[in-house]
Amino acid sequence: MKRFLKGLFRFFLYVFLIVFLIALVAGGVYFGSVYMGVKKDFNKVVSVNMLPLPTKVYSSDKKLIAKFGLQNRIPVKLKDVSPWMRYAILAAEDARFYEHGAIDLVGIARALVVDVLKGKIVQGGSTITQQLVKNVYLTPARTIDRKVKEIILAYRIEKEMSKDKILQLYLNTVYFGDGAWGVEAAARTYFDKHAKELTISESAMLAGLVAAPSYYNPYKHPQRARKRTIYVLRRMYENHFISLSQYKKAMNAKIVLIKPSANLFGLIVAPYFTDYVRNWLIDKYGEEVVYKSGLSVYTTLNTTLQRFAFIAVKSGVLSIKKKYDGLQAALVAMDPKTGYVKALVGGFDYSKSQFNRALQAKRQPGSSFKPIIYLTALTEGYLPDDTIADMPVVFRFNGKEWRPQNYERVFHGTVTLKYALTHSVNVATINLLNSVGIGNVVSMAHQLGIEEKIPHNLSIALGSLSVKPIEMVRAYAAFDNYGLLPKPIFVTKVTDKYGRVIYQAKPRLRRVFDDVDGYILTGMLKDVILYGTGRAARIIKRPLAGKTGTTNNYRDAWFIGYSPDLVCGVWVGYDDNRMIFKGATGARAALPIWIKFMSNALEGQPIKDFPIPRGITKDIIDMVNSPPQNPEDLQKDKPTIQQLYENAIQ
Repeated sequence: MKRFLKGLFRFFLYVFLIVFLIALVAGGVYFGSVYMGVKKDFNKVVSVNMLPLPTKVYSSDKKLIAKFGLQNRIPVKLKDVSPWMRYAILAAEDARFYEHGAIDLVGIARALVVDVLKGKIVQGGSTITQQLVKNVYLTPARTIDRKVKEIILAYRIEKEMSKDKILQLYLNTVYFGDGAWGVEAAARTYFDKHAKELTISESAMLAGLVAAPSYYNPYKHPQRARKRTIYVLRRMYENHFISLSQYKKAMNAKIVLIKPSANLFGLIVAPYFTDYVRNWLIDKYGEEVVYKSGLSVYTTLNTTLQRFAFIAVKSGVLSIKKKYDGLQAALVAMDPKTGYVKALVGGFDYSKSQFNRALQAKRQPGSSFKPIIYLTALTEGYLPDDTIADMPVVFRFNGKEWRPQNYERVFHGTVTLKYALTHSVNVATINLLNSVGIGNVVSMAHQLGIEEKIPHNLSIALGSLSVKPIEMVRAYAAFDNYGLLPKPIFVTKVTDKYGRVIYQAKPRLRRVFDDVDGYILTGMLKDVILYGTGRAARIIKRPLAGKTGTTNNYRDAWFIGYSPDLVCGVWVGYDDNRMIFKGATGARAALPIWIKFMSNALEGQPIKDFPIPRGITKDIIDMVNSPPQNPEDLQKDKPTIQQLYENAIQ
């Protein structure tokens, strides 16, 4: 039995030794091949031409409109960096940098213990040399090959370069957020000074950003940035980089940031548009890829239309206020067939305010919301020549009375739907809303892409809800498309630095309502321009459809309209919701901007009318093309206002 067990032991020992030798040889071959393969990568790390490639953004007419990443980098030598900055980055990232080799086993063990005790990843074990290698790799893939190469490269760098040279390279390649690559660019971006002039507290703040630049961004998250700065200062003191008195003084020092650059990240053309694209890219790929990987981004923007939009907004605002006083305007132009955003202006001056009102502002649409009510009525079987009451009416809610009025304080008795929409008759629209059902209209609005919560009451007939301009333009694009709702698209394609397509967008259209209803609604909105509140647009002399919008106390002015191939929406107002001016209707404040843009945009284009859907009857066509019927023709004996009030319904 003993002999059997002894033989069995020898057998397993031989097997183990053979497997071990095979693994050793395979491992040696693998590591040897990897080591030989990193020669090029080592040259890349130490090369002076190793700077990351910027992302380039192009318009639909193939013009370069923005670069993200390249401009904001200013290489410096270590001697031109404040000693406090050097100490701060060591304290924050690798306090034992000058004591260990490429890999810090003590640091890894300490980080592992802390992470286990905390139950989550709190500390990292990577040395500054390892981080330098990671900074040079433009795609942060987590693979075994990547990690092995990183370790080998780190050892080679430590062998071939001095610690000061490694730290210099690191400080010139690390990202500090807000588009600042390298310590010199960071010092100028946040403090408008050179890296050699940084104080202890300023250095601690910058060093704290490296771990998570967006999360600790001092402009967006000042409290997080402050906590991180305190952490770095404490680390500087604990590692004897600063004295106790210096620590206390730095803790109490006030850090003064400069105003963010108005030309942030190298924006060249259409700053509100390219700013949106930049944020979209960062959300999709991360800051590191966007600012370092040499992406090529192809957008929907047309630079000619964008120039027309910029001019229209600038001149339009200044025609309202000769001396600029903060009045804002937004414009969105979209191809209804594709959803491609062709032009976008988010405010009067990007350098003064980066808030993108075209995409972010939530404002009351006023009467520009009314077409959604009339569309709902059409889908419920109403026709343009059907009539609705325009009489004094009293609604009682919770013991309170509401007596809605028309803009001119005049009632017409009975009006057709076509007349009520053409002339933006408030009370008739409220009655129509009450008839078709608030729930049905709210449902239609949401189907048309309005995402905001809509009040469930009759006041939405006057546009009491909040919407973004881009949402209204998208809804009107569905009107233009006779029921097909497009998804707004800003970016059509993204390629990597090798030209490989990594993202491609295709138009997506969703059927919301029948094409006949779309044709009828467009005919009614054509009448707004031919006979109603938008008739100033007749100067363009081509088939157009649209609607004005005005809110209480003239706080918001809108005009949203379209040709068969282009939809454009304009909003005008103040950010603080004060009055634009007394009498600032959509026709007076927003429509002139729309006319200027559309006149230029459509100049030289073939004159096209809106198409007639297949299968539509001649009666419907005649009804759409006939002018709105005058209310006086509908009633012989028009009652007095007093009589109407006496008959007011609840």
